Amino acid sequence: MTDMTASFQTSEQTAHARTEDLAYFDLDVDGRILSRNAMAQRFLNMNPQCVTYNGAEIFTVAPAESFLQALKSACDRFGPVSTVLSPISNTDDPLLQINVLPLHVGVARVVLFWSHPERDAEEAIYPKLTARERAVLELAASGLRRDRIAHRLNISLPTVDMHSRNLRRKLSVMTTVEAVAVAMKMRLLEA
Repeated sequence: MTDMTASFQTSEQTAHARTEDLAYFDLDVDGRILSRNAMAQRFLNMNPQCVTYNGAEIFTVAPAESFLQALKSACDRFGPVSTVLSPISNTDDPLLQINVLPLHVGVARVVLFWSHPERDAEEAIYPKLTARERAVLELAASGLRRDRIAHRLNISLPTVDMHSRNLRRKLSVMTTVEAVAVAMKMRLLEA
């Protein structure tokens, strides 16, 4: 169990999609894990946040008082309340934000937004391109104009433009020609 040196504060902010993975747990009012998704299990494997008590896994974060109060508020039978907890100072802790949401009577869903350094480094080296973005990029690299790309892929010109914009954003360039050059440097395309 890692100890967060910072306390939590209620916040409306959401973490940026590029720097975190989404994991969720379904917990009872005492913090016992009833279910979890695969990303939550991955989070636990990398950042042990559980203790075992009487054969049950209990999920906890520090400061425990803020987390337990949020859990009780979400599990309240008559007036469940959602809470967003965020660290108030920069730490090396992977947790960026915790959403505690009412799910059923006596059950809360805890959604974790967390930083995953290995994935972040991988994305910095190789941005994830969709199959259609890759197809547009390959056809642009072969010298086709946008109208010929649209015809070849059987999509509209605005759709080609949308994929081109996404490529330019992901590759941090201003033009499609630059996108092709950068993709070749990154070995996303064959020379």
